[in-house]
Amino acid sequence: MHTTIPEGLAAARAAYHAARRAGDRGGLAPLLAPDFTAIDLSGAVHGPEGAAALPLAGADATLTAADYGDLVLLTERDPSAPEGNLVAVEVWVRQGAAGAWRLIVHHANVLADPSAPHSHPTPQARPADAPPPVCENPCLSVPYQPREPAEADIVTAFQTLERAVTRNDADEWVKHMADEFVVYRTRQSLTTKASRAQMLRDHRAINAETFVAAVEAMRLWVFGDAAVMRADHVMPGNRRPPYRVTRVWVKRDGRWQMALSQQTTRAG
Repeated sequence: MHTTIPEGLAAARAAYHAARRAGDRGGLAPLLAPDFTAIDLSGAVHGPEGAAALPLAGADATLTAADYGDLVLLTERDPSAPEGNLVAVEVWVRQGAAGAWRLIVHHANVLADPSAPHSHPTPQARPADAPPPVCENPCLSVPYQPREPAEADIVTAFQTLERAVTRNDADEWVKHMADEFVVYRTRQSLTTKASRAQMLRDHRAINAETFVAAVEAMRLWVFGDAAVMRADHVMPGNRRPPYRVTRVWVKRDGRWQMALSQQTTRAG
């Protein structure tokens, strides 16, 4: 992984944001992948026509890059945006014979204020022999049929890590998470691999009941040793509102690992 933006991508991104500011849909079209998806702050999903409506970060925003070869993840953060602590992720992929960079997902979110303390529900202790929650979807099945072996391997990794969560098994969970993994959730503080693993260990110590959300819909695209997953989720018992997720996966040492989870609550 590198943190610099490839030269060709830098030019494509500059053109993309110039077209957005100008409301130039014709200028946007060649910069977007055929399956382009825009997810706004309300969790609504848009096609190419929605790109111009996404919030624009200010001049003080910071931009970081994760270069995974044929897929580059760009994360723009603007804590002082009018909407709040804005975090927008752009997933760019190299496509076609010419290897042109195209945007496949632009996903916006607002986190908790940077000064706010981390807040999570207090886990409830249970008897040591209490079983984990029932988890048919996604632990055993998801509403998606893989189109190739790499997709099947990613789905298997996803199901394995979700089963690990329901069992508070941090040692298994970390195997499927990249070191740079981070999760962004609407109006929540960001969570890293280390902090999430510690949470699972804390839950395991009291055998807390830990739930994962079912998958309503899923799509996958693989680009060499990187992939993007788009999924919509609902939580059992309405423990949290439905939400939409963009995940980035990377294959390292023969194992698919999740590098990003951007989660935006669906309004209404």
